[in-house]
Amino acid sequence: MNAFSITNSFPELAESRRQLFEDSSVAIHEIDTEGIIRSVNQAECDLLGYAADELIGHPVWEFLAMECREASRSGIAKKVAREQPIAVFMREFRRADGSYLWVEIHENLIENLAGEVIGIRTGLFDITERRKFEMEIQKQHDRMKFLLRSWTRAILTADALGHVDFMNRAAETLTGWLQEEAIGLPLEKICRVRAESGEPVDLMSCLLAEQAICGVTRQSMIDRFGASVSVNCNTSTILNDDGVIVGAAVVLEKR
Repeated sequence: MNAFSITNSFPELAESRRQLFEDSSVAIHEIDTEGIIRSVNQAECDLLGYAADELIGHPVWEFLAMECREASRSGIAKKVAREQPIAVFMREFRRADGSYLWVEIHENLIENLAGEVIGIRTGLFDITERRKFEMEIQKQHDRMKFLLRSWTRAILTADALGHVDFMNRAAETLTGWLQEEAIGLPLEKICRVRAESGEPVDLMSCLLAEQAICGVTRQSMIDRFGASVSVNCNTSTILNDDGVIVGAAVVLEKR
């Protein structure tokens, strides 16, 4: 038995729940098992720009962006049937004025006294600005990735554990490894750098110990097929905003 079942068993608690629902600053609505909105509070009306009677009685997916509607319809059916777990997710809603906003959705199943699902209660949190920021960051990331992929010098990056997480086309050509093959493998397996003495260079150990090969140094590298290639090598740690090492970058240029 959930809180909805308990409060509806006692008129005083039911009224208290209704008042909390109406007065909440969080946008909330309740739908039945068919996805029809049965109740909505003022905060949600204000968020979406509709009057309550424009929302109540309509399927909730009618107020979503077109591309989100089928996922909403099928997701509700699965959650009501307990075939899909309740989890936080995002959806794009259409406001009454035709504008769109992204919301983070938090849900709870509504049960009757017998424990049967009779609906879903949903809280909406406006994350439009956060979403725009994330999309802009992703756009910049994709642009930078494209530029790096197109650069004529070989570039490899690895995470803090030394696993390759990026290679450009020049690095693929120089090492003999494709990016999709190299992702997740140790940097030293893909980029087998040798010192002038011929000794293997443990790039990640040097970098993490802050013994980076700073600047351009003359090295040799053994490619995937065992051939030795003379290269100029430039390495650097990748730091986060707190100055913590989160990865490494290696730039190689064939001599």
